[in-house]
Amino acid sequence: MPIVTVPEMPATQPLDFDDEEVTDVTQGARDSEVEDKPRRAALTVLHGLEAGRMVLLGPVSLIGRDRKADVQYDDKGLSREHARIVHTSGGRYFIEDLGSRNGSYVDGERVDRRELHDGARIVLSQGVVLRFNLVDEIEERVTKQLFEASTRDALMGIYNRRYLDERLAAEVSFAHRHNGKLGFLMFDIDHFKKVNDTHGHPTGDAVLQTVARRMASLVRVEDVVARYGGEEIALVARGIPVEGLRVLAERVRRTVGDLSIPCGDIVVRVTVSVGVASLEECDAHATGDLLVALADERLYRAKSLGRNRVCAA
Repeated sequence: MPIVTVPEMPATQPLDFDDEEVTDVTQGARDSEVEDKPRRAALTVLHGLEAGRMVLLGPVSLIGRDRKADVQYDDKGLSREHARIVHTSGGRYFIEDLGSRNGSYVDGERVDRRELHDGARIVLSQGVVLRFNLVDEIEERVTKQLFEASTRDALMGIYNRRYLDERLAAEVSFAHRHNGKLGFLMFDIDHFKKVNDTHGHPTGDAVLQTVARRMASLVRVEDVVARYGGEEIALVARGIPVEGLRVLAERVRRTVGDLSIPCGDIVVRVTVSVGVASLEECDAHATGDLLVALADERLYRAKSLGRNRVCAA
């Protein structure tokens, strides 16, 4: 058999790469990718009730106390039409004071009109402190998630107790200033401990989540549904007279009583008791704490009378 001779191949030499150069090129590509992402103008609240909330701006954004403002804050130091932020065709942003009583300040200086840079701090009153930023989609999403985490109850998905307390105080103050109506309703899931003891805490959690989600779907956007504590859920309702609050409470009570909550192989049904209080019943110096106390007292009465009922003034 003939012998086939395989020619000897030259030894393979390692390729000579400059590690730093490769890293720089990769990093440059990443930086370019970040820079290419579209960025939008936004205001982030730095102080007060909604600290951390981000508001995206349009071509012209009116800031003020008026309910029709694009960026609205109920702060007595703010004028109804305090200032506006304008986006020019050249991609620049300017803030313009609209003759406000207390003025508009950018980075500590009072201004009539000033171009805004990324990170500029805007002060419109003691209670309204904002930061102007140009944000991409990732920054916008993360900021919103952080705000939600700070104001929402992790289990129920509705507002938490801290947010409720601050919002109730602000709503009471607003109602006193404008001679408006304000109601506070306290709901308690009847015999909730029995649900946990009989079916376990996962079932109890499912009940809380379902009841909270259904309640939130029954109210207006401006109303506040929040976890007060345990199985108690509170509702702050603006602009509704006493009899209207009773009707609202009855509607929620009936709706919850009609729920069939599937939990594994079983279906759970629960009822709620409700205490209703209105600022109309109180004097001109009433506080949020007084409303809570009145609603809690009536909730206790509803439970003592047999549960699954509404007690109001």
